[in-house]
Amino acid sequence: MFSSDRSNPVVQTEESLPFRVDIASRKHLQEVASLRAATYGKHLPALAASLSQPEPADFARGCEVFVAKSKFDGSLLGTLRTHSNVYNPLPLQASLELPERFSGTRMVETTRLCVKGSPGASTVRSALFKAMHQYCLEQKVDWMLAAARHPVDRIHDSLLFADVNERGVYYPMAHAGGVPHRVMCLSPADAERQWRINQHPLYRFAFETHHQDIDISMAQDLNFDWQCPDSGASVTYLPERRLMPRPSTHYQSSRPMELMA
Repeated sequence: MFSSDRSNPVVQTEESLPFRVDIASRKHLQEVASLRAATYGKHLPALAASLSQPEPADFARGCEVFVAKSKFDGSLLGTLRTHSNVYNPLPLQASLELPERFSGTRMVETTRLCVKGSPGASTVRSALFKAMHQYCLEQKVDWMLAAARHPVDRIHDSLLFADVNERGVYYPMAHAGGVPHRVMCLSPADAERQWRINQHPLYRFAFETHHQDIDISMAQDLNFDWQCPDSGASVTYLPERRLMPRPSTHYQSSRPMELMA
């Protein structure tokens, strides 16, 4: 969840990663679905059975599928999907009415986080969240949200996400098989300050390092007025859009994005 901005006075170092993070193309989605099914199958087998094929949200406007792929052999190492409330309520809003402070704001929810188990798994996860944070800054998002089951919620705690309501309360999530999740949030614009004040151990990776291997240029440009519907609105995923790169959106910030521990 961190962003890098060349106008940032903080001096950045360059760092190469052993993988690339970008926006999934259509040809990657079956491999993404297979990783989801395998990952969720370890803990939520009933849900995993429905994830063996790409989901409608994978193709929808206002959603993005981020992937981390090995430079060595091109294999998929990790993925996550974002949902914006540009057209539809967030998935978690089908299960929980958010507090009034979120009403009418631009929000992005992170879903379907999956990372292959390996010695470099935490770095892959951090880079995925760094890309997501940069995406949220570019789209002028007010809130990043996530619904996280135990013990995955500890990851979001480590990123300084806060519960939207009372701390530590879990809510059954319809889009996650009814399993109880904490619903947590963080302001993209405030992430760098919070990490700096709290001397987060990944601050340098997140905000003082430039990663050329993170490229979100294929993401849709959502810089227009969002509908921001409330939780009572029906969900209709709009037709698939063509993936066309946007100019000057390759990860070129001087504040690195946010990462996971």
